[in-house]
Amino acid sequence: MIHFAPSKPTRLTPARSLQAMGTLGAVMAMAILAMSVLLRLTTVFAADGATSSNLPTAVEDVARLIHRLSASGVGLLALLASVVCWRHRRAVPNAVMPVALIAASTVMLALIGPLTAGYRFTAVTVANVVGGTMLLASCWWLRETLAAMAPRHPVDRPLLTAMLIVFFVHVTTGAATSALNTHGITRFAAIHQASAMLTIVLLGAILWDSRHDARLSRLFTTMKWLLGAQIALGLTAMWPGAQAPWFALLHALVSPLLAAGLVSVAVRGAPTQPGPVR
Repeated sequence: MIHFAPSKPTRLTPARSLQAMGTLGAVMAMAILAMSVLLRLTTVFAADGATSSNLPTAVEDVARLIHRLSASGVGLLALLASVVCWRHRRAVPNAVMPVALIAASTVMLALIGPLTAGYRFTAVTVANVVGGTMLLASCWWLRETLAAMAPRHPVDRPLLTAMLIVFFVHVTTGAATSALNTHGITRFAAIHQASAMLTIVLLGAILWDSRHDARLSRLFTTMKWLLGAQIALGLTAMWPGAQAPWFALLHALVSPLLAAGLVSVAVRGAPTQPGPVR
């Protein structure tokens, strides 16, 4: 007779808990960004400044509900992650910086939240997009750094650092271009296009340098497809008469995925620490 030994339950350690929080936080941050961009791109401005939505009422209500629930969930998750990280900071020192950025991004988004109604202020719209992208990238950093057991102090990689800076500048110019377009101001688009060319060159260089790294093979393929899609969507948005919001929505949502991919390149491409996640 064959006897099967009972399997030992997986112990939920602080590292595994924070890793799960990072994954969940990234999903909720993506939901916040998606619903926020959808609602903004389908908003119509009247001559008197009043706003209305092109979405069916039921769809608009669902989008706003998803946004509220995700924002509330991220707030609770940031608080819980901060407590767990502080209590176990000696066991998971490489989680401190990601959690600090998650908390900072969440606080910033909560503070500007009341000012986003009606999309009256371009600076608030830009801060909302950049803050949401930073939140997603920070959550993914928390997830990746614990999954890969990355070193506490990242390796100095000037090209990757420059890429991350240029990428967030590009996100900023994109958010500003979109926000100004709703008010009929289109001249800012040239700045966004210029930053796009620099972003493509640097990201292409990062991917080229990483093409032979076995740890990044699947990520390399995914990033290539995302970059290609982003370029195609950007060119589509430049076509005369291409005013449908769906291309702009997809274009806006690929950016956070690229941000997460860059975080994965930075973490997985670094020397790892031996041993399993504790």
